[in-house]
Amino acid sequence: MIEPIMYFALGLLTAGLLALAAVPVIHARAVRLTRCRLETAMPLSMAEMQADKDQLRAQFAMSMRRLEVNVEQLRDKTTSQLAELGKRSQTINRLELDLCEKTAAIFALETHDRALRDQLCEAEEELAARTGILRELERTLADKEQQLAWITADRDEPQVTA
Repeated sequence: MIEPIMYFALGLLTAGLLALAAVPVIHARAVRLTRCRLETAMPLSMAEMQADKDQLRAQFAMSMRRLEVNVEQLRDKTTSQLAELGKRSQTINRLELDLCEKTAAIFALETHDRALRDQLCEAEEELAARTGILRELERTLADKEQQLAWITADRDEPQVTA
């Protein structure tokens, strides 16, 4: 039972020693590759350094110019939007004033309409009352005419007195 554990430990120890032997080789390769990468990235002469600086300045100048153009466009856009906003604000104010005037006119017309309707109702009531009185007077007149006709007929008939 102890023998497999010893073989396992011996294998683990051997693998660790081989890994320790390989570490300096891997490290040396990593250092060499890093050095090559840095040397290719770094300019070797003053002219190359100056060219890199000039290129950076040119890129910076181009990006600054793009930003200036964008800022100018945004300023123009903002100015036009503010002008449009002012025009719309004036239009809104004018429309609100018109609305207030029209609302007042509508209110006045509605008041006048109510007054006219009240007068019409009163006139209709008065007409109905006078029509009733007129019919009553016509009936009375018809009765009187009938009485007059009887009286006249009685008078025109020869009077027979026995």
